[in-house]
Amino acid sequence: MNRYLERYAAHDPEGCADLYAETGVILSPYGPPAIGRAAIRDEHAAWFLEGETNKSMIVLDAALDGAAGFCLVAYSADVPGDNGPMRVHGASVNTLTKDKDGDWLIQQTSLNELEHDMTQAFT
Repeated sequence: MNRYLERYAAHDPEGCADLYAETGVILSPYGPPAIGRAAIRDEHAAWFLEGETNKSMIVLDAALDGAAGFCLVAYSADVPGDNGPMRVHGASVNTLTKDKDGDWLIQQTSLNELEHDMTQAFT
């Protein structure tokens, strides 16, 4: 997940997609499901063009067991609004598996927008 966070902060859609399995999926309230690396790359590219700034992400919980794992991430960002930037908050649950080379790949990401910054509960 650290590699994903670095690539996301760099607005690198190809780099983000490379961390997903070939059959990876993103489920998001922001659009239809993105299935496969090409769709995941295109989805990230579209997000980066929306003018988001001040993105922060924090891993709230993660666990690995054998060849499977999960990661819960909270995020916040400023997005353009009708009356100037507005702060949005959300969370994602990611499932991960090891590939044949032993590298961890994201299998599925499920995004949800939240009313409040979830990270405040952990500080």
